[in-house]
Amino acid sequence: MLERKIAVGTNEYLTGSAELAAQLGCTKINQNNVVEYCLPPEHGDSWLMEAHPSAGLFVTNAYVTLLKPVVREYDIRQNGRWLCSVTNGVITILEPGKKARRLQPGIHLVQTGRQPFKIVFDADAPIWFTSIWLFDEWIHVHLRDKSVEPSYNFADYDGWQFAQYNTPDILLLFEQLKYALRIASVPLMYYENKIGELLALIIRNVRYEWFWKRQLQEERRRYVTYQNKKYMFLVKEELDKNILNPPSIKQLTTIAGMGATKLRQCFKGTFGITMDEYVRQEKMKEAMRLLSNDDLNIKNIAAAVGYKNSSQLIANFKKVHGFTPNEFRKLFGL
Repeated sequence: MLERKIAVGTNEYLTGSAELAAQLGCTKINQNNVVEYCLPPEHGDSWLMEAHPSAGLFVTNAYVTLLKPVVREYDIRQNGRWLCSVTNGVITILEPGKKARRLQPGIHLVQTGRQPFKIVFDADAPIWFTSIWLFDEWIHVHLRDKSVEPSYNFADYDGWQFAQYNTPDILLLFEQLKYALRIASVPLMYYENKIGELLALIIRNVRYEWFWKRQLQEERRRYVTYQNKKYMFLVKEELDKNILNPPSIKQLTTIAGMGATKLRQCFKGTFGITMDEYVRQEKMKEAMRLLSNDDLNIKNIAAAVGYKNSSQLIANFKKVHGFTPNEFRKLFGL
């Protein structure tokens, strides 16, 4: 039985995730410029961390294990959008007159200010996501004195296409927001600047269609059937069980019931990156978490994530994140 809460005129514009946190029974802790909402102890290590840089903008990172599904009903009166980068778990969007959307890993968008909608947070797996509540008023204030492409109107987000806000650099931006929230020490202007960067990247993708349409063309060439996709999620689940020491390609082909070449093609067609790239990215996420602990040196972290020496870690970390481990530590004063 789903837990329900009727929400009339919900107040995300002013309070962000506070009402969701109350529905989950969270306690509130202030950490510098970030608010941490901690779920009750029976949920294990479960929390939402949120920054509120200015009116109409909230940035949230969630790491939540639920004991039963939760339905959150939203009735937001202000025009804007909820952008959510899903990493793990089952989240479903229910909008009037539309088919239910079960969110796959990637970035998703829901418009606000038009009609109520629901978000279902399932209990089948831990839910990990980073999201942005971004309202039109914040955009207008932020861009008021900026030189923006004259042909583009941000209020016209009906035309935004999935591929326009799912490019690799935007996915990396969400990862950077996630770690900034978890460290809870960067100035609030950092989040505003990152959202400005997000808008600039979307302007690029809207104006230069070739940039993202070439990715769609590549996806069509490597179309993956629904049945194959189901097996790819099983493969990903197996990888995630021990990403630092992943199973062999032979073990994965047995799970997927296909040859190695087809497995690699289907994995990239489903998730947009190769298996090797996925494993490398996940290892570098863990490396970034370990780098937040200044008691560990680079050599120890390299060994912890499965590399023989620190040079391999440094090269792969820079390839994934765009900067070296030492530069990351300096950035956050570690």
